[in-house]
Amino acid sequence: MGIFDIFSTKDQEQAAQDQIAGLQKGYSQLSDLFGQGRDALTTNYSAALQPFTADWQGASAGVDQLKALLGFGPNGSAGIQDTLKNLPGYQFALDQGSQNVLRNANATGAGISGGTLAALQKQGQGLADQNYFNYAAQLMPFLTAQSNAATGIGGVNTGLGNQLNQSFMTQGNAAYGTQAGIGNAQAQADLAGLTQSGNIFGAGLGALTAGIGLFSDKDVKDDIEPVGELFDGQTIYRYRYKGDPRHQIGLIAQEVEEERPSAVIHNFAGTKFRAVNYKEATNYAAELGRMMEAA
Repeated sequence: MGIFDIFSTKDQEQAAQDQIAGLQKGYSQLSDLFGQGRDALTTNYSAALQPFTADWQGASAGVDQLKALLGFGPNGSAGIQDTLKNLPGYQFALDQGSQNVLRNANATGAGISGGTLAALQKQGQGLADQNYFNYAAQLMPFLTAQSNAATGIGGVNTGLGNQLNQSFMTQGNAAYGTQAGIGNAQAQADLAGLTQSGNIFGAGLGALTAGIGLFSDKDVKDDIEPVGELFDGQTIYRYRYKGDPRHQIGLIAQEVEEERPSAVIHNFAGTKFRAVNYKEATNYAAELGRMMEAA
């Protein structure tokens, strides 16, 4: 650990991690709510889709029958004749018409003649044509019903798609905001270290200009050894700042404070460590030195 490492930005890092954890927890809860919302949308739109689907299925059966009647079905008009002959009332009307033709023939003395047979054929053909067009008219509403059902199905699916799209877009914006917040929190923590280093560097320049010993606190030093003393008896030490291989010489703030507390600066550069105002701390030693030279 170097000398600047002792000025920890642990509090800023912890604050950033707490903020990041809060953002992540908030987004996790929000993501769950978005999921619940989309499940609810799907359930409700599925329920709304059911009647349209039922209408579509019923209408499609009628449309398929109309296609077969018109010869557009997958098998052409195969089987449609049996359907037409078995329509309610058709056989009764055919029988009644045939009987009327025969009664008229008998009443006129024509009997079963060529004219009677032609009349029967014409009567049957006319009834068949009428039955055909009546059946076609009965099937036509299924086209409208199928179209309405298709419109309803399309509307439900479009509505669900729009709602889901809006949900995902909103969640995407929330995710972006969360990541941006995490990035900002980490950036602030990183910048705090640079700011702290800048403050320390600025304080160091100011300290040198003012004659203040940069971090004279014993807690920032290793390999502390006495190498001499000043004229007033203060011990001079050789030491290394933590993490720095170079040796320095100077005073220890804790010892200076015992005799000259006014020469010690607490919480130097915004830290918990001490520094020494060397001019004030050595004034008496310098005065003793001058007296000894003058003697």
